[in-house]
Amino acid sequence: MSLRLAVLLLLGTLHPTPSYTEETPTVLLAVLARSRAHILPTWLGLIENLNYPKSSISVYIQTDHNQDNTPLMLSEWTDSARAVYRDVTLNTLAQISYTQSLGPTTWDDERYVHMMKIRQNVLDHARKNSIRYVFFVDTDNFLTNPDTLNVLLSRKKTIVGPMLRVTAEVAYSNYWAGMTNGGYYKSVPEYKEILRRSKLGAHQVPMVHSTLLIDLHGEHAEKLKYYPMDKSYTGPIDDIIHFGINAKALGVPMFIDNEYYYGYMLTRGEFNTVSEEIVAWQEYYAEVLLPEVEELPKSLHLKESKPAPSKLGFDEIYMVNLERRPERRNRMLALFDQMGIDAKVFNAVDGKKLDDDKLKELKVKQLEGYEDPYLKRPLKLGEIGCFLSHYFIWEEVVAKNYKQVIVLEDDVRFKPNFKSHLAVTMREVQDLELDWDLIYVSRKILHYKNEKWVPLSSRLVKPHYSYWTAAYLLSQSGARKLLSQQPLSKMMAVDEYLPLMFDKHPNKKWSSYFSPRDLNAFSVSPLLAEPQFYIGQKGYLSDTETSEIIDPETLVHQRKESARNVKQEL
Repeated sequence: MSLRLAVLLLLGTLHPTPSYTEETPTVLLAVLARSRAHILPTWLGLIENLNYPKSSISVYIQTDHNQDNTPLMLSEWTDSARAVYRDVTLNTLAQISYTQSLGPTTWDDERYVHMMKIRQNVLDHARKNSIRYVFFVDTDNFLTNPDTLNVLLSRKKTIVGPMLRVTAEVAYSNYWAGMTNGGYYKSVPEYKEILRRSKLGAHQVPMVHSTLLIDLHGEHAEKLKYYPMDKSYTGPIDDIIHFGINAKALGVPMFIDNEYYYGYMLTRGEFNTVSEEIVAWQEYYAEVLLPEVEELPKSLHLKESKPAPSKLGFDEIYMVNLERRPERRNRMLALFDQMGIDAKVFNAVDGKKLDDDKLKELKVKQLEGYEDPYLKRPLKLGEIGCFLSHYFIWEEVVAKNYKQVIVLEDDVRFKPNFKSHLAVTMREVQDLELDWDLIYVSRKILHYKNEKWVPLSSRLVKPHYSYWTAAYLLSQSGARKLLSQQPLSKMMAVDEYLPLMFDKHPNKKWSSYFSPRDLNAFSVSPLLAEPQFYIGQKGYLSDTETSEIIDPETLVHQRKESARNVKQEL
């Protein structure tokens, strides 16, 4: 037993789940997958990890409307898993288009009706084969508790679902505690009481969706249906709502069980492309699942499908990370693993560990007259540490004679198709024979109207005054130019220094201390990355802004409360 699990048990926040001790009945597991190739290895791994005899699980799979290799993956899984499960049925339908859909992951009435029919097919298949229990688990729901199915069966309810969470902070789950007469969601106090687990057990609610167990031998269960809709039905065209209203009309109650921690669910975002959905999954995997779950099993019936690690055509990819921020490091390493990026963790200089002696040893001195443009204060130790971190990378680029590198900070968030867009950008750089020193991949644009497109380019602009160093490309010549000005002896914030070096800084007095200011800088447009959190958002954390201020003359830092001095967004 892990230390984390032991502590949770001791605190009473997690209970060991019981095994279902009665004779194990056959359960029909419904797998309804659409463009889920990126999720299936993890999702199927968790399904395989359920503590229930596979000889008593009949698997019914239906997939359609795919824009990836989901059908091939499910076919591979079916061929291998048939040997261990009671039986596996795979239905692969041809490509379907929905005339009103905005994108492959959006929904219209036509699509909801199609989903009603698919779910009804599952119920019909179970009844035809005399299978008592149907277990729906959406492919964006992750059952991290192996005993989930055992617990649900032990509740002896006609309809019961395990309470799933998106994150500890997000108040969204797979149930409703209130419903209007018209079949729409209704906010009631009981919702948060269940969500917060104020009372533990199986709670009767008007709606359970996404993951639920249905006992087809329960009272009135023979009439439960997703489709067809009765002529008298006037509710929303929606599979889960129609099923909920049907159950209510039959007098079949629904229950949500919150006694144990069962797992997580990725919210159905308003994504217009599968690529956007993949990015959402990669971030959820790295930011939520891995930190919360000690081990995420991969399917034993699928070949490893992760992309091979690559430097993406660069000599090195640096990821700047403070040693005392392992959560950020682990998040980035998980993203790299998912995306096939071979990056080097570069230990950042920790401003909290800098003292006067170290600063004098490095000959660090603040630029004469420098102050934060907005907060009118000197440099902070965190800003010095940030500058030194990038400075030491520039030194390594020169020392190792790297032609081109990528520099990433550990709070960056990649946009959809990051790798392919970067590759196309670099091909354009090559085709245009661009003489470049630095290319922003992420930045805060401060003077958008002053920026011009590079002639004959569809992806590059000449940047004006910009902030941030979250993600940029650097060439050998660029590193040499940045070092040549001996910036440690006239230091400013690193994201002030970069635009100064390509002569777009508005403070001409500061600029006068540096010559030549001939950094050939460009920016990708649209940008390929952004910060994980923006200032003011929950989860935002800055190790530069919440550090202590130095005295620009003596370099003796002032011991003041600095959390109030966070740089504000423009």
